[in-house]
Amino acid sequence: MPDNYDIGLPEFDVIDRKESSSGDYVYVLKLKDELKEQYKTCPQCGARMHVHKKSVRKIRDLNERGHNVGLAIQAVRYRCSNKDCGYICSEEYPSIDSGKMTIRLRESIKEDAFLAPFKEVADKYALSVPTVALLFKEKADELRKEAEVYAPRVLGIDEVHLDRKYYGVFVDIERRSIIEITKSRSKATVKAYINSLPNKENIIAVTMDMWAQYRDAVHDTLPGVPVVIDKFHVIKELNAQMDAVRASISNDIREREARTALKNNRFLLLKGTENLTPLQVQKLRELLEKYPKFSDPYDMKEIFRAIYLSESRAEAEATYEEWVRILHDEKHLTCFDSFINTVNRWHTEIFNYFDYPYTNAQTESMNNRIREIDGAGRGYSFEVLRDKMVLRPYVARRSGAVDFSVLDEDD
Repeated sequence: MPDNYDIGLPEFDVIDRKESSSGDYVYVLKLKDELKEQYKTCPQCGARMHVHKKSVRKIRDLNERGHNVGLAIQAVRYRCSNKDCGYICSEEYPSIDSGKMTIRLRESIKEDAFLAPFKEVADKYALSVPTVALLFKEKADELRKEAEVYAPRVLGIDEVHLDRKYYGVFVDIERRSIIEITKSRSKATVKAYINSLPNKENIIAVTMDMWAQYRDAVHDTLPGVPVVIDKFHVIKELNAQMDAVRASISNDIREREARTALKNNRFLLLKGTENLTPLQVQKLRELLEKYPKFSDPYDMKEIFRAIYLSESRAEAEATYEEWVRILHDEKHLTCFDSFINTVNRWHTEIFNYFDYPYTNAQTESMNNRIREIDGAGRGYSFEVLRDKMVLRPYVARRSGAVDFSVLDEDD
């Protein structure tokens, strides 16, 4: 191999590289001569040191071009020549941890443990799952010390259901990142979290779904801060009502094939018209012609959705009142009455959206990600799942992901 071969471990000289029959690389290393100078004189009495014992220390390193890599370090142990002193020491290697791997390998495993399931990382590095979990905990402990605890300008509150239990999820809506997961979504838990935030007065709005305990917790801890129910949750409620209409009408149809067809094409009635393909629009038209009882409910569903095109709160509220009037006085429909009751109960929070147009949609996306990670890990403990989600951005940033939020500072 070439002279002065560099493998990125500055304290070593590479003596040789061997390749095993299985394709593994083994580098034979020794401490650089200039670094051995410090072991010539005893730091205790000043007498000369001599070689006490030589051994080969076997260490694992990062893979190289798909090959497993091992290091065979020609380690030396020294002893003071002064018999009255008897000082003994071993060579120190800053790139090697106290176990049997390089520090850079250890750090790579720690970061991978945040970004992939423990089992996958264990298989990749030929380690046990408990070892990976231990390294993950080490990394989590490190990151927790530097993780920023702050009150975001716009706080999102949601929940995720895992293993028959609800966990609270708190999101920085503007940064699109999870900032906390709690073991409960109760009013007391939400209040305790908000009160724990430094400078909570910086919060200008809170987005959430229609869960009264969240609203009450915000009113108690952030008086005067508007609660916003974004359109995602409102349309979700509207579609649930529309689907109930579909199910009710379908139950009156005797032909089994027709009922099955309606069930299979329910998405045509629930999806926004603008999100349908030309072929799907044609199928929807045919469905409404064949089953005219769907026409008025579908049209009223789409008219309500158009409220979110309003340019002001006043316009949105006026359009909503007109929608209710048409529904009852002209169409004589009562199928959306439950939805109307929900809107009326949450009127202020729903129409706050037009003054504070923030959406909780990314929170739903993050909840799906939580479920994926929990499923891939086959049921992590709450502490592991929490650390994977809350501390993950700090790992991603160190791993080469670019933080473009600095551009926002110029706005």
